Amino acid sequence: MAAAPDVEPYRPVILKWMPKAQIRLVHRTGRFDGVLAWKTPGHAIRYLIEEKRHLPHQDIGVVVQRLHRQRAALPRGERDGRILLLAPHVRAEQAAVLEREGIDYLDLAGNAHLQPPGLFVHIEGRRPPKAAARPIRRPQTAWVKTIMALLIKPELVRAPYRALAQEADVALGTLPACMNDLKARGLLLDQAAGRTLTDREALVALWVQAYVDVLRPKLGERRLQVRATGKDEIWKRFQTVLGERRQPWALTGADAAGRRAQYFRAKETEIYAPLRALENRDTQKALVAQPADHEGNVLVIEPPGPLAMPTAQATGVPIAPNLLAYAELRYRGTQQALEAAELLLPKVLADAAD
Repeated sequence: MAAAPDVEPYRPVILKWMPKAQIRLVHRTGRFDGVLAWKTPGHAIRYLIEEKRHLPHQDIGVVVQRLHRQRAALPRGERDGRILLLAPHVRAEQAAVLEREGIDYLDLAGNAHLQPPGLFVHIEGRRPPKAAARPIRRPQTAWVKTIMALLIKPELVRAPYRALAQEADVALGTLPACMNDLKARGLLLDQAAGRTLTDREALVALWVQAYVDVLRPKLGERRLQVRATGKDEIWKRFQTVLGERRQPWALTGADAAGRRAQYFRAKETEIYAPLRALENRDTQKALVAQPADHEGNVLVIEPPGPLAMPTAQATGVPIAPNLLAYAELRYRGTQQALEAAELLLPKVLADAAD
């Protein structure tokens, strides 16, 4: 089971802005953690409360979509009111998204955005106390690669550790710490019947932010300038040249998203492929490509793990899993990339639910 919500640390913060507010916890699967009611002379304010103790390390796009779906799934008479998100700390970029989506928030650092009828509070820029900044240690590289494998191949959660380590490309000895971390976060049950992930969607939120913050900056990159008239020609040339050499690779980022639906087309094509393979002069000649120092039309990214590149390449251009395409769009971070990430997110969450 997921860890029970704990709103008590937030009670003083809530009462500071809404004196005598009534807070009722709700212990029902799929519902919000609680309901807050507060009356003013002219208004009756009702909030649906959700506590996210790991929010600083979660992808805010996943969190927002989940909150909207939770409210939409409530019985008609319970959907009224705004959503109030409680977290130890709401980062500035997360706050901007929450405000745009009409979700209010309070954190233990003193940041707040409340905009129900008859009330407006906005405080930003406050940092959490150092002692409270890391209740659970920040995910490390082996954690990110292991969770990626679990999300892309769900059957691995019950596989022997050796098989999981091989698929994730991590040392066998790192797995116990990763699994114990998931248990501590309330995201993994380890019972006699086998291991089970309790909340794959929450794990996606946690993993994406960890990928962006921890693993992605460590991945090597090379830029190429490929002489071609358009992206289709670039894709087909990589498919032919690398296919002939039996070299695994895959489109990722905007191009991967664009192959599955019509999202924005970035000027630069991003692919996962071993860097050494693309540094070979014969391969570059076959691709009609040359290295580019700063600008190029192809960005080659060191694969974050074997599962980033599908093995079945008999037909069509290989495409990285939606999870990784989404994470690369979030890492790119431009306004167009973030908008495309929002459009792709439903597919990512649908994959997680399967």
